[in-house]
Amino acid sequence: MTELKYTYTSVSDNGRASYGGNQTKSDSAVIKKCGCGIVAAADLIIYLTSGGKASSPVSLTQYNEFLRFLNRRYFPLIPKLGMNPIVLTAGLNLYFKNRKMEYSAMWQASGEKLFARIEQQLSDDIPVIMSVGQNFPCIWKKNKLDLYTKSGDTYIKTASAKAHYVTATGIDENYIRISSWGRELYIEKYEFMSYMKMYSAGVLCNMLKISRK
Repeated sequence: MTELKYTYTSVSDNGRASYGGNQTKSDSAVIKKCGCGIVAAADLIIYLTSGGKASSPVSLTQYNEFLRFLNRRYFPLIPKLGMNPIVLTAGLNLYFKNRKMEYSAMWQASGEKLFARIEQQLSDDIPVIMSVGQNFPCIWKKNKLDLYTKSGDTYIKTASAKAHYVTATGIDENYIRISSWGRELYIEKYEFMSYMKMYSAGVLCNMLKISRK
């Protein structure tokens, strides 16, 4: 598996360490409802800022304060709709500029090269924010992509998602390891492409390309 070099961003809640942030733990109603994009951005920023060497989880109180700050300054949310990729990309680029971080963000065109681009970014030790797109053009439909947990060599269907940002932390021949809702989950690559072609669209099932300047 191609994966990040260091331990991924973690949040401590009552002594339990999560795998990435969890929007449902937010003390903001709008973030709790549709803040998956802000959580993905926060986890990315924390990982890059620490150089991937954070020695201990961030406390839930500190993490929620950071989410509210990002929401106010960089990532406005539309209630019930969340945040589109343009706002996510612009917000991250503004944050990088203001904090003098030598990175740039671009919403990358999807397609057959998507997995190779995810692998390349992870090999550069940069987490990959990716999206499981909304149903399109039939946006009222409820088709979802299955998400899995791993037990030994077995993958078990655990959850499902649509119109949802996740963060890839590893990729192999068949699966993408992701952080979502504070959990380590997996996406089956063939199922992701099938979902994109049958129920969504390439621009919606995509990734945020982060490059070092």
